[in-house]
Amino acid sequence: MDIRQADCPLGAKCEDVKTDGGKQYIARCPWYIKVAGVDTNTGKEVEDFGCAIAWMPTLMINTANESRKGVAATESFRNEMVKEGERNRQSFATLNNSPHIHNPMMVANSHPPLYIPMAISKEKLCE
Repeated sequence: MDIRQADCPLGAKCEDVKTDGGKQYIARCPWYIKVAGVDTNTGKEVEDFGCAIAWMPTLMINTANESRKGVAATESFRNEMVKEGERNRQSFATLNNSPHIHNPMMVANSHPPLYIPMAISKEKLCE
């Protein structure tokens, strides 16, 4: 049994040779497009002409695959940020247990600072 290409659902031909004023020209359907890329099944470069309607399932599968890659990259980035946040939290916990940080009025060499800010009450401001 022979397998033949069916006619265009839009009622046109992808390319057709026509004549106008004795000159021949190729009438090309606007849906007849060139698709270039890499075939994901074989890994080979593809550069082919075809009907855009016929290419839609392939392109939709490709779009879904690319979206999946983006989601995986975002999840990986999120996991790295969670790990980094945990490391920072542990570092801050270690610093909070340090004698230099425990008393905020002490500087790194365990001497009090030269200037100690004083709290000003509302009553003193209103005087």
